[in-house]
Amino acid sequence: MSHQLLTDDTASPSKGWVRDGVLSYLARRPGTATEIARALGVSKATISYHTKALIRRDMIEIADIKSIRGGVYSKTYSLKEGSLALARRKEDQTGSLTKLDERFERLLMSMRLGPGRKPADEMEIFLYHLFRLLAESDSLDERIFEDYGRRVGNGLVSPSLRFSSLRSGLKELAEYLAAEGFAEVTASLRKGQEPRLVCSGCFENKEHGSLVCSFTKGMLTGAIRARDGGTLRLERARQEAGTPGCAFAVKRRSFKS
Repeated sequence: MSHQLLTDDTASPSKGWVRDGVLSYLARRPGTATEIARALGVSKATISYHTKALIRRDMIEIADIKSIRGGVYSKTYSLKEGSLALARRKEDQTGSLTKLDERFERLLMSMRLGPGRKPADEMEIFLYHLFRLLAESDSLDERIFEDYGRRVGNGLVSPSLRFSSLRSGLKELAEYLAAEGFAEVTASLRKGQEPRLVCSGCFENKEHGSLVCSFTKGMLTGAIRARDGGTLRLERARQEAGTPGCAFAVKRRSFKS
């Protein structure tokens, strides 16, 4: 399942990525919560929740406030100047990936030196840019999302783990991701069964099987491979009934032909 940017006022974004729809709307013109909610097909309360989060991240701003009646005010939102302005023309994939690599390197440097925002917020902003640049070049490919996730897992997550054994390492990984606000992951380590990692939510995304989930799968893969010498791999598994989320079996890589 892939996320798509809005191309007209009647299109509706994936429910797990409403904020991308808000940004897409505001990239074309300013709008009120009521106008954005109507265009995206969600409630005004949902839009209000996400606009507050985007304002905290310095991605949008209140452009105007008008008094309607009885002390009720209407706020008009717009993209913050220089934040996520859209290029009005398509770019080829090579150019988009070059821009993403540059932004990714800046992200790594910021995270290592100490980010100005919370690590999860920094990562979420990178994901916004990942969506936008790939959408502009018609390249919303889950393999690209997974590849960037692996690079995060390898370069940022794994150095924070001891991973003295598979059992303790998977638990440690789940605890680290929760503490940083990256993902809600549970390590399932039942006797006689393959170890599993179950992700019930990542980067405020609740739509399982989405492009954000591909990024998170890559992050998990990069972290465990870096700490285990590259012998482990993740394979999507069937989730147990009544337990929503993405389930991944942790398997040893086979080198047989």
